[in-house]
Amino acid sequence: MAGAFCPNSIRAKWLALFLLGPVGFLLVGSSLGLERDRATQILHIRVLGDVDSAAMVRELARHLDDLAGRGFSGALLEFEPGRVRDDLAWSLGAAMDDADRPVWVWLTGSAGKPTGPAQFELAVRAEAAWMDPRASVAWEGPGPGAALMPEELDSGRMTRERYSSLWVALERRGASTRIAEGLLRPSAPLRARWVVDGECELVEGPVEPGQDAGLMTLVEPIADGGTRGEISARVAVALRLIDGTERSARNVMRRAMGDAARGLRPIRVRVESELRDTIDRAHGLLRQARAEEALAGDTLRKRIDRDKGEAAYERAVRERAAETLRIVERGESALKSFEAIAAEHPEVLRTRAPVQADLPGVEETAARAWAREIEYVRRSLAGLRADAMAQAQGSP
Repeated sequence: MAGAFCPNSIRAKWLALFLLGPVGFLLVGSSLGLERDRATQILHIRVLGDVDSAAMVRELARHLDDLAGRGFSGALLEFEPGRVRDDLAWSLGAAMDDADRPVWVWLTGSAGKPTGPAQFELAVRAEAAWMDPRASVAWEGPGPGAALMPEELDSGRMTRERYSSLWVALERRGASTRIAEGLLRPSAPLRARWVVDGECELVEGPVEPGQDAGLMTLVEPIADGGTRGEISARVAVALRLIDGTERSARNVMRRAMGDAARGLRPIRVRVESELRDTIDRAHGLLRQARAEEALAGDTLRKRIDRDKGEAAYERAVRERAAETLRIVERGESALKSFEAIAAEHPEVLRTRAPVQADLPGVEETAARAWAREIEYVRRSLAGLRADAMAQAQGSP
């Protein structure tokens, strides 16, 4: 009879509920609540598209911070096909390393939508990683986001630290550490070939003409200093770069947790870049500030006739000044909104500034062009405000 009070199945729990009435309901409800509390919580972060902004990486880092304190047993980063800018891969890799719970990676994809090399690098560095069997890693060149990297970036330090972390991860996996150089700074093509079904090996040294039958070029340097490469999920598994292939996030989490996967409860979040829209919005705000500055100048210079007498003239001057101040305030508000966006998304200041005209004979960095344009608009609006306030107070 004692077993009826410690039920191990849903049917037994509801039988206890029937026999004990309201007291049984409280006991069973409490039991179910405790089981729910004991469920293994996984933070499932779905990363949509390119990782192309510092704001996006800050958001990802916040999700990975204090996983243990928030009750998570680990975090799964699901990457859709796309690219990760090199400097952001550096920052995101550090956030993964600093996490107080395991971070796993799952690379999704399909034919025609390849994953980029930095996403693959992060997968190799993760506690464990899987690819969708339909996915592949393929790229050529640095990608369109390279132009948005910080001008002050210490690229040498970035490469050294990424190389070191990748080397350690490859050694932990039992994979060839030569792949770290092949992925990040290849001086020669990185090739492999199948030995037997399911086993693959890297090919050392140069390959003579006619001896390249059956060889796969995984990564090779190209003329512009970048690289191109292609690595299938099957090859990645064979070279021990990832832990296997899976078609669903739930299966990935089950494999990641192993025996602890019972009662798995994923908490899902989505992280998506809005950088292109943000850049367009920021450019629009600066253009608006410029337009308001021009309109305020035209308004303040608008001619007022004295034909209707001195009192009417002075009233018209004050009205003109008040209208100018309203326009200036709109311009200042647009400039303030622009600066708030630029502070959150520094990539805005690495695009081409919508300046009135380039300085003749002067080559400017994007940052200097932006600084010149912002300072011009700010000074112009401040000057117009001062002139308008003076006229509103009766000064000529």
